[in-house]
Amino acid sequence: MKNIFTYLIPTLLFGFLSVSATAQSGLLRYADRKLAEENYFEAGQGFVDAYARKPTYQAAKGAAMAFDVLRDYPKSYNWWEKAVAFADADENDWLYYIAAANRAGEKNAVFAALDSLKSGEYDAIKNLHLDSLQYWYRSEGNAGLKRLEGINSSSTEFGWVKDQQGRIYFTSDRGGESDREKKALRIDKGYKYYNKSSDWTGRDYLGIYRMEEDGKVSPFEVPVPEVFHASDPYVLQEQEVIFYTVTRDIRRPKNYEVHSEVYFSRLDDAGNPGDFRGLPVNAALEYSVKSPFVDESNNRLYFSSDMPGGQGGFDLYYMAFDDDFEFQEPVNLGPLVNSEGNEIDPFMQDGKFYFASDGHPGLGGLDIFVSDISNEAFAGVKNMGLPYNSPQDDFGFYETAENRVLISSNRPESSGWDDIFELETLYKDFQALVLGCDGERVSGPLEVSLTEGAQKVNIDVNQEEEGMLLAEMAPDQDHEIQIKKPGFFAVQDKNLTTKGLSSGTLEKTYQMVRIPYNTAVHVDLVYYNLDESAIRSDAEAPLDKVAELLKSYSFLNIVVRSHTDARASEAYNEALSEKRADAVRDYLGKYGVARSRIESEWLGETELANDCGDGKPCPEDYHQLNRRTELLLLAFPEEGRAYQIPPELQEVDLCDISNIQIPEELPTIYFGFDKAELKVEDMMALERVALMLRNMINRRLAIMGHTDSRGSAAYNEELSKRRALVVKNYLEGKGIASDRLVYEFFGKTKPVNDCDEVPCTPEMHQRNRRTEMVLPSIPNPKKSWTKKQDQ
Repeated sequence: MKNIFTYLIPTLLFGFLSVSATAQSGLLRYADRKLAEENYFEAGQGFVDAYARKPTYQAAKGAAMAFDVLRDYPKSYNWWEKAVAFADADENDWLYYIAAANRAGEKNAVFAALDSLKSGEYDAIKNLHLDSLQYWYRSEGNAGLKRLEGINSSSTEFGWVKDQQGRIYFTSDRGGESDREKKALRIDKGYKYYNKSSDWTGRDYLGIYRMEEDGKVSPFEVPVPEVFHASDPYVLQEQEVIFYTVTRDIRRPKNYEVHSEVYFSRLDDAGNPGDFRGLPVNAALEYSVKSPFVDESNNRLYFSSDMPGGQGGFDLYYMAFDDDFEFQEPVNLGPLVNSEGNEIDPFMQDGKFYFASDGHPGLGGLDIFVSDISNEAFAGVKNMGLPYNSPQDDFGFYETAENRVLISSNRPESSGWDDIFELETLYKDFQALVLGCDGERVSGPLEVSLTEGAQKVNIDVNQEEEGMLLAEMAPDQDHEIQIKKPGFFAVQDKNLTTKGLSSGTLEKTYQMVRIPYNTAVHVDLVYYNLDESAIRSDAEAPLDKVAELLKSYSFLNIVVRSHTDARASEAYNEALSEKRADAVRDYLGKYGVARSRIESEWLGETELANDCGDGKPCPEDYHQLNRRTELLLLAFPEEGRAYQIPPELQEVDLCDISNIQIPEELPTIYFGFDKAELKVEDMMALERVALMLRNMINRRLAIMGHTDSRGSAAYNEELSKRRALVVKNYLEGKGIASDRLVYEFFGKTKPVNDCDEVPCTPEMHQRNRRTEMVLPSIPNPKKSWTKKQDQ
């Protein structure tokens, strides 16, 4: 938020004076006079006393304005709240009220006021960037700032820097309150003074102080004579030189103001200054120069000044210098950094340029900003947000070689006017290992979204190594992470939290599973009468099952492959197979299955199930094997689509493809007495088994042959072997590799009906004469993802 006072104070002051000058109250007239004299301390008290005598809009507004300038934000908010309650309050008063509420930390009052303003008034709010407050508070971080012990006091302290010997320099007015006749600091940080005894704020002169390594604090006396204020120390790391800001006592016969200047001195072995030199741009009676910072690697001095020709207010400049500290002409940093407001306190480290500004959008007052700098060019300006910034003034960014970060602020946590704070790392390290089904790290870039809190604030994530994600997470916060990669199911963790985390690191391991595109999960066959495409009654049950699955699971599609026998012409048979495919599609359509989910193929006589081709005589029932439609239910049928894991598969181990394949009911082949030959109905059943094995290549099949209890053990063992082999050989003839087919033969040792214990009927003997089939890798049906099996 741009500093509202930058825009409104001149107009508001003069307007207010003209209104209240007609007031009859002696207290109001006294307060007005002190306000005009810029004696804000007594002006504020005068308005307070006038309001106590009689509550008026003028008294409340005058008190609010005085406390604004004095930076007493709680009192300012209290009096603006009173002022806007009067009918005389205008839009500018509401803008001041919002700013005061913001600086006092009353966020709810800020948002309530913003929401209540009419649309026309809101345009003015946007022009002042007050609406950006909502963005910043939504982006609130959880790192903390702690007050430095041993330096801060009930006075003001700011501008922490460290020399190469480990001594700390800072600015303070800890000398005590000034005599009212003394020329004291004006609260615009311009370090100006006036020869008017009424220009008084109740603060003492600023001075530079130094803390030794043992913690002892003592004044650092600058050698410049006749100095009222000394501040902004900056010590070089490669030379024993210190730069600083001073306001000198320059006596003139008439009313005048003296501006700040920048000087520098060499330090002796004890750290005391000797000589002193001022900058060639100093002009104490014309403009201010302050906030020195030296880029020693490039021999550049950066500083802040309101000299003519800038962007507005105080701008940042640099001057190049040689080894003898001879300075070249100043260069303005330009409109990207400088604004219509004020920019102060430059600092540069590791390719980052930091400064404070009240002219760029932010949280209020002075905020700290950063810009990348490369090849002497700045790349954007970014508000550093919370906790670096607050609704109050935040400035004086400094980072040590040990990565300690110090700032100065007058936020409510300050014990004095301004305090020095150190950034306290409260963030938790987040480390996530992303593995594939093989247990190896997932290679290549990952698309990661990590958010924090109910507002879903985005957090930066680094991927420095293959399959390793690193981030910093706020403590005691709920987080969510989503990890994406083309061809893989997205990983989502909505239960990621740092609440209750005692260690400094939150470690997670996530598994990414490749999407099994076009995986067959269920197959079946339906058959037709000669030269017909109508759905037979025996085909309705398998089609009903397929339809229910398609209705229940959106990640499934179906491929319908229709065939004919070899009789009639190829053209006729192709047309007939198309009709058969259409019949299946229309049947599924009755269940509401969209045509877009049905892929049809009509193959005519091109893929016969046996060798009953043209010109070869075959029994009529053998032709039945060719009059068929294959039903292939496929999961995740759209190659390349970024599928989410369906809810039904959330608890399923997707690394094992068999876990998404529906448990199939495998047929049992029954044989006549002392027989090992397949009947046509057995072949039809085995055609479905072969179709499954061709499309589910992860499957293996166990084939087990049995006999009834009649005959010798040796004879039955051999007979059961032939019964197992006839099934195995049939499937091998359908293209199934022999190493996927395991067969066993048990003779009469494992009957269904124990005919040695009880007399068996012919039907009971029949049930013993069988070949059974089992899928060894089939999942437990009770854990299946399908509703049918769950029921």
